[in-house]
Amino acid sequence: MNRNTHRFIVCFFLFILRVRSNDLVNLNENFLATYTRARDHVLSQTSPLIICIRDNIIIHHRGKRYKERVIPKLYHDLKAISHIPFKIYLTVMFDTDGLSEDNFIELQRYLDNIQTIRNTLEFPQDILQNQYDIIDLSIRYLRTILSTKLVDRNQLKQFCKEARRLFALNIELAAQAHLDLLHEKVRVWYFERFNETERDTLRITITGPKTARHGFLEKTYFYHLIGEKHEGKHIIYAENVKTEEEALEVLGIWMLDAEAAAIFFEGDTERLHRDLLSDATAKYIEGLFKKSKTEL
Repeated sequence: MNRNTHRFIVCFFLFILRVRSNDLVNLNENFLATYTRARDHVLSQTSPLIICIRDNIIIHHRGKRYKERVIPKLYHDLKAISHIPFKIYLTVMFDTDGLSEDNFIELQRYLDNIQTIRNTLEFPQDILQNQYDIIDLSIRYLRTILSTKLVDRNQLKQFCKEARRLFALNIELAAQAHLDLLHEKVRVWYFERFNETERDTLRITITGPKTARHGFLEKTYFYHLIGEKHEGKHIIYAENVKTEEEALEVLGIWMLDAEAAAIFFEGDTERLHRDLLSDATAKYIEGLFKKSKTEL
């Protein structure tokens, strides 16, 4: 076989493979289009829906959309004050050989900033002093390290310990403020506007920028509201979701996968909420590592 003939054969088979590959890509794109239609249909048949996104909940109920604010300004203000000592710690935590020049400049500006903020605080009178105490503790510590340009580990640890004692109250107050407003808004919908059937079919999507920590406030609240102990049937958490539309897509996928799994996997509605390859992967990896050990 001469070189030109060989080249022709190779090109021919590559062309066939490319055509077949394109056919399979088109086939899968067709599946995805069908999946999207099915997802949207499932969503259109689901009511009521509650989406927790940023400071609000969005309720879809009987063809209408409602929006309620459930995180008050006080919640954010309390967090902002509590973050002051944490910010200082994060800035100096690696300065074991003395305060770096960059951090010195940054903390000097930060000191000026929080001294100005101290004179403009607006909090309820019964919790105002605690905010002053957190800021004053931070001011004293900043003045110490700025004057010496040293970060003594024991002083830093003591500063953090005292700060924690002070902002522990803010943490409690922030949780209470959020929960009080959340419950005020949700209970009207859940107990008065939703009927018994709607409470059974309610779906709740809680969104956030990252994976929810254990005990996440909104998840804990809705678990107690509807009497569930984990995500799945009524409640899901969607991370890295920024818009209502994205939250609805995640919810639609979750519900569609549950319905499909019940048919394909003999009633196991959770099967497609796990990686489809998970069972096969676990089984094969076990044998793979056994084989590796015998070959050593």
